[in-house]
Amino acid sequence: MIADVEEIQTALRERTSVPDEVFDALYPRISRFRSSVHWTPVEVALRVAEHLEGAPGGQVLDVGAGVGKACIIGALTTNLAWVGIEKNPAMVRVARKAAERIGVAERTRFLCGDAMLLDWSTFGGIYLYNPFAESLFTDEMIEPGTRRQAYIDEVRSVEHLLEGVAVGTRVVTYHGFGGDMPDNLDLLVREKVREDEVCLWIHSGRKRTGYHKDQDEPGVNAQ
Repeated sequence: MIADVEEIQTALRERTSVPDEVFDALYPRISRFRSSVHWTPVEVALRVAEHLEGAPGGQVLDVGAGVGKACIIGALTTNLAWVGIEKNPAMVRVARKAAERIGVAERTRFLCGDAMLLDWSTFGGIYLYNPFAESLFTDEMIEPGTRRQAYIDEVRSVEHLLEGVAVGTRVVTYHGFGGDMPDNLDLLVREKVREDEVCLWIHSGRKRTGYHKDQDEPGVNAQ
């Protein structure tokens, strides 16, 4: 399949979903086998972008951005600047090329590196799509127990970094991130999209006293 760039641009700028196989044609064929498991579906990315719109400062961080699908869709549908960070350099290169191809390179930036080394407080929006789960299965050279501990360490680091985000920061999760959200982030929206839930959290400004263990709280807009 050859991507019709103008058709995709027009549909998404009107916030109309397009089939994932149509959007994914922007990417090299060899990359697409990951799509159904590891890439944010178009329908989900549209909801994520809508919930992140209005993020303070206008800059969003996508942790574990992969080939940049969520960032590209967000850049097409909002006025936000999207920063995706990904450890795999090949995916970063693919993301940059796709962003150029569809015309959003000026509002997307893809970094190769460790998200834990960034200052998350400089971003008004954070997107987390279970970014570390893949690492539990992909590196056959590392013992399962070691992979599991590395996963736990990364999840705990995310919990710590989320504690330090600025007041008003919007955090959106899909499939969560493997850990517990600090309780100074309030869950405002939880909605079923495809096979899981998109959740919107906003930093309240309260001092953290613990972590959310259950998302079923009063005031949540469960859809």
